[in-house]
Amino acid sequence: MTALSLGAASAVGLAQPAQAMNYTAATLSTWTVTDSATPTTPSVQPAGDVPLGTTVDAAGTRHTNRAYFTFDVSAYRGQAVHVAGLWTSEAKVADCATAAPIEVWRTGKVTAKSTWRTPPKDLELVDRRTLGNGSTCPAHLDVDVARYVTEALARKEKTITFGIRVSPAAESDPRAARTLQPARLSMSTNHVPTVRGPHLKNPDRPCGTLTEHPTAGDLTYFTATTTDADPNSYPGATFELWPVDRPDQRTRIGTGGGAEPVASTYLRSFADGTVLGWSVQPADHDDVGAWAKTCYLTVDNTAPAAAPLIVPRKYTETSYPGAGGPGVAGAFILDAQGDQDVVGFEYTEQGRSIPTRVKAGHPGGHAKISVTPQASGPFQLKVRSLDRAGNGSPWQTYTFYVRDTAPALEVDVTGVGTTSTITLTAPAAEVTSFGYTVDGGAETRVPAVAGVGTSHIVFTSKGVKTVVSRSYAGTKMIGSGSRTFTVDDAPKVTSPEFLSSPQPLLGTEGTFAFAPRTTGVVGYLYRFADETGSGAEQRVEAAADGTATLRWTAETPGYHGLTVVSVTADGTRSSADVEQFWVTDTRPYVYSEAGTCCPVLDAVGRPLTVWLSSDLPDVDHFVYSFDGGPEQTSDQGQSLSVTVTPTHVGNSSFTARAVRADGTKSPATTIDIYITNAPLVTTKGPYADYAVLGRESTLTFKPETPDVVGYRYYWGFEPETARTVDAAANGSATVTWTPTEEGTDILNVRAVSRDGTESDLRQIYVETYDPVVDYTGTWTAGTPSGGIGVAGQLGFFADRGGMLDATVKYLWHVDGGPVQETTRIEDTLVTYTPYTPERSGANTLYVQRQFTDGVLSPVRQFQLMVGTEPAVRSAEYPKGLWSGGAGVPGTFHFSGGTAGIVSYDYRFGDNVTGTLVTGTVAADATGAADVVFTPPQNYTWYTVNVTGRRADGTTTATSISYSFGTAAG
Repeated sequence: MTALSLGAASAVGLAQPAQAMNYTAATLSTWTVTDSATPTTPSVQPAGDVPLGTTVDAAGTRHTNRAYFTFDVSAYRGQAVHVAGLWTSEAKVADCATAAPIEVWRTGKVTAKSTWRTPPKDLELVDRRTLGNGSTCPAHLDVDVARYVTEALARKEKTITFGIRVSPAAESDPRAARTLQPARLSMSTNHVPTVRGPHLKNPDRPCGTLTEHPTAGDLTYFTATTTDADPNSYPGATFELWPVDRPDQRTRIGTGGGAEPVASTYLRSFADGTVLGWSVQPADHDDVGAWAKTCYLTVDNTAPAAAPLIVPRKYTETSYPGAGGPGVAGAFILDAQGDQDVVGFEYTEQGRSIPTRVKAGHPGGHAKISVTPQASGPFQLKVRSLDRAGNGSPWQTYTFYVRDTAPALEVDVTGVGTTSTITLTAPAAEVTSFGYTVDGGAETRVPAVAGVGTSHIVFTSKGVKTVVSRSYAGTKMIGSGSRTFTVDDAPKVTSPEFLSSPQPLLGTEGTFAFAPRTTGVVGYLYRFADETGSGAEQRVEAAADGTATLRWTAETPGYHGLTVVSVTADGTRSSADVEQFWVTDTRPYVYSEAGTCCPVLDAVGRPLTVWLSSDLPDVDHFVYSFDGGPEQTSDQGQSLSVTVTPTHVGNSSFTARAVRADGTKSPATTIDIYITNAPLVTTKGPYADYAVLGRESTLTFKPETPDVVGYRYYWGFEPETARTVDAAANGSATVTWTPTEEGTDILNVRAVSRDGTESDLRQIYVETYDPVVDYTGTWTAGTPSGGIGVAGQLGFFADRGGMLDATVKYLWHVDGGPVQETTRIEDTLVTYTPYTPERSGANTLYVQRQFTDGVLSPVRQFQLMVGTEPAVRSAEYPKGLWSGGAGVPGTFHFSGGTAGIVSYDYRFGDNVTGTLVTGTVAADATGAADVVFTPPQNYTWYTVNVTGRRADGTTTATSISYSFGTAAG
């Protein structure tokens, strides 16, 4: 029997069903407390709490009470009951030390005549509980009554009643008496989702019956409509499919979400003529609904063999200049050429990816479609025939040429309420007139004069407008086009000095011209902005024609913005026009990092860099002076840096000018460069300036101020942790420290003079590096690689903080193997050493390094995952080399991979013809085997693939890395 195979099934619109549970409380419609002392007196819906058991009143009369509660459950009809909890709490207990057995019964309904003598009828015992006697007291009583509520709803009863009493054995004992709060019934329910209307999609086909149903094939889509009465519930659905004569092969084909879930699957594994049944089942987060009725289909995977014939009526030209025109519809006849299996067609037009389907007039007949190209030039129509199952024939492609007949359209938009001009130009000589519409309004006709038509239009509102234009030859429309234009009432702002090239210079005087783009403009409101913020709004009055001119001088360099709105007499503001421009500073830009943090590096005698740049055009170089010294000339360039050396602490002035190509100099820029009097700080670790984790390092402080007697220093941003160190006679001090954490920290240092004066704060970065070794190589902790006996390499490196140059050698071993030594290779980052694994699975590499001072770094561990790939070796054809030649045999030795190998499957192939030789060879007692292969071609690259096989039939990974080349024999 062939198992049901559906290929790649998929789900369309897949979604997780939303939670739909309803949490409510059933309405307590009536209740009663019966009393043995008044056996014929009803007490319906008494106020207050509910007594249970026996009590004795002041007159010595004994009262035995039972309580009954009737709940309205009609609102839950049609829902699944997940939780129904009858609950109450004790309000008062006679004696917590006395056990009180409690019984809960389902009873008949409470009526106005319910008394001790005529109580609601006991129908079934629901539960027994014991209160008091060591349990929590007063206690909470909660009884699961979901089954009883569900059964009541199944009987179509509107109410359910529960009675609560002390069990007969203790009911007469006053010590067991207690008072309860009125009972409540908490409900967790859910409307079970339903499904209707199952059918096939793309194309739509009905559900069908066993005797009359649609056909389907290849990729088929299934759908239905799901509903759920609960709010905010979005049920999902499961689809299943099976051969009607093999119902045991019923298989899920997918799930879908939403109101119309869709699932799809391929039917290629079924023979034509196979009848399949299918159904769909809805589900939400809490419940699964009933399956829909069974639908049927007959498999037809055989598509029409021949592509349809495409017969054009208008678009018959396949080359320039073409026929028809943009916007001109053309009819096409799609003909099945008598194939009785064809019932329709599917076609796509150029520019549309979603196909359109159309029915044939009769099986094997034809259909008529209309296609309207939207642009001139080549246009492609693709069509294929469809059978009843939706199978498509090969595509038929018809490419035709659309004549250029649509008018060229331009609109000079002047604004809102003003007169704009529309110009239409004909590409075809026979055009006699044009037409145009705005946003779908009435068409305006314009005569063509020498192929051009002009009209005026007044836009009454702002926004994006769609203008459709048409060309006419007499009364016949021969081409159309469409464009969108933005209509705005923002004023037009122009300036020859500031809004055109070249960029204005600082100090430029000029004008801004404001022109209206709406009617009734009496003035303009404007606001300038620069890098410091936005200025105040100002107003300039408009002339009689609505225009205005504003004079302005560029007094600050950099970014500038100008926002302008026009204003009418009634105060109506237009949209804003926003212009941006840049004012070039005539002075050079001068910058130094002296005194900035972090780190603070400047000091007396230390060269520092000053950056110079200018936005002026044609700058050749700069002239500058430092601290009152002579003027110097820089190298050529518009942006460069120069180096100066401060001779004292405090401020030193730096002045620079840009020199243009014609020799003129810009105005000067002068800055003060502050040189700190903070002490100089140097760091020294065991191998260089950096510190090494766990190794002693040295900090040296040197003064930049006189009479220094000590230093205060601290790490990071915690000055309260500051330490002090005394200075030597020369004012310097040294501190040793051993870092305990890797990373970068900030060291803060101040010098302290004899009179208590403190220097500026020096802040520097101190780098601490971990001396452990890094690893790279053939094996990683992730995907297994290679196998037993398959050689690879281990790579060691660790360039943290420049410690690589201080490394002499690496010491390493794998698992419990002997320690190996590998000398570091100079002038390379990674030092590699060969290694051949001795076992598969997880191996542990232990590695450390020895430094030039003989110190060893901590040992670091790496996991190496070794695979089961067999090893391949050949003396005649070494891996990765050109050797041997055509007709020269080579012996290939297979081994390793893993233990228990009994044979090897092998393949020899080349990079041209593919597989050449395959086979299986038995392994010897050591798990190895030899195969002889004779390459047939010279100058060819070959690959050997080998897979080991164990006695139980399991296999190793496949060796894919052994390749070799053949030279001339």
